Amino acid sequence: MATAPASPRRPADVLGIVAVILAAVLVIPTLFVYVVGLVPEMNAIWWMGIILLPLLFADGLLVIVLSVIGLIVAARRAGRRAWSIVALGLGILMLVPALLVLVPWPS
Repeated sequence: MATAPASPRRPADVLGIVAVILAAVLVIPTLFVYVVGLVPEMNAIWWMGIILLPLLFADGLLVIVLSVIGLIVAARRAGRRAWSIVALGLGILMLVPALLVLVPWPS
């Protein structure tokens, strides 16, 4: 009796994994600064937000680019896309704080 051939494994979404790791590198310190800044005795930590905001924006753009490339590669190879989709969402969320500061709101 013949055995069925093993189905080939779909390739891992390496670009999506790298993009999520890059997002975590700056999202975690930013959340730490925000949470520590809520403590009344630690209000002096907000100056770190001035340093982290441009880095968060630049890293967000890099994460979006990597995740879009990962989505394109996964679509062409018929591979996994979950990590790239998660990275795209994180990248968009990383751009929101900088855009709220840079874009003026109509009064």
